[in-house]
Amino acid sequence: MAPATFARVGEQSAVVAQPADEQQRQAALQALLACPTFSIHCTDRRPGELKAAQESFPLPIPGCPGVYHTGFAAEASFGATAYFIRRPQGNILVDVPRWTPLLAQRLAALGGVRWIFLTHRDDVGDHAAWAAHFGAQRIIHRLEASRRQGTDQCEVQLEGEGPWTLPEKSSSSSNQMPVSSSSSNSSSGDADAAPDVQLLFTPGHTAGCVSLLFQPHGGVLFTGDHLAYSQRLERLTIFRAYNWHSVAQQLDSVARLRQLPFLTVLPGHGRRAQFGSAQEREQQLASLLAAEGWHGSG
Repeated sequence: MAPATFARVGEQSAVVAQPADEQQRQAALQALLACPTFSIHCTDRRPGELKAAQESFPLPIPGCPGVYHTGFAAEASFGATAYFIRRPQGNILVDVPRWTPLLAQRLAALGGVRWIFLTHRDDVGDHAAWAAHFGAQRIIHRLEASRRQGTDQCEVQLEGEGPWTLPEKSSSSSNQMPVSSSSSNSSSGDADAAPDVQLLFTPGHTAGCVSLLFQPHGGVLFTGDHLAYSQRLERLTIFRAYNWHSVAQQLDSVARLRQLPFLTVLPGHGRRAQFGSAQEREQQLASLLAAEGWHGSG
């Protein structure tokens, strides 16, 4: 956030320039609020300035109508970015920010949260607090659920390799399962499935990573720690040094994304990517696979 003020210096983030105008001041204060370790300080704050920055969240993401950056990253989630999707069939929180009552009020004003989708075990943070506040159903792959993190209590635990879609209609059942698009039993299936969201099994970073494809507006892929843009490399990356399961499997998962309809990548860590065309997306993914020495069949 606030790239005019903050940048990476060596292995850390640092202030590289003071804000030059009001827009940069607000962006810097937004970064202060989003910082998971409370490492940013302001010595000349003006009256009402911090409140205005607080009330600016969640931040709309340019080019992605209905999609927001929540801010307020949690140290317990290693500073991962969480996102909010506003949709008629029920709003979705993708991973979770740190529990913040003011942010909860802001999300409630946008219609609340029906689903909390947890991409994988690293970025679950304050999931229980958010779920309790909104009465939301949490979704995680069973391979990622653990007693230590409390994710063994998630209402929906995916099994197998999907893909899965979310039910379009509300249900009185607290453990209503997403519909598996690959299931042979379609009697309860695709007719009741919301067509705008797919949950995609993308293992590799961990054994049970799942990404979310939100298909309106050119397609937005929420990748957790599976895939991101690297400013240093100037290309997409898988962050090989932080792979906890299988690099080969992660690259296979990337390869399966090549023909999917998305033009935006929103990761938990790393930079977002926005492509001008499907051809550019395919070229970027192919460049990543070539740079990482992928030799699979995809």
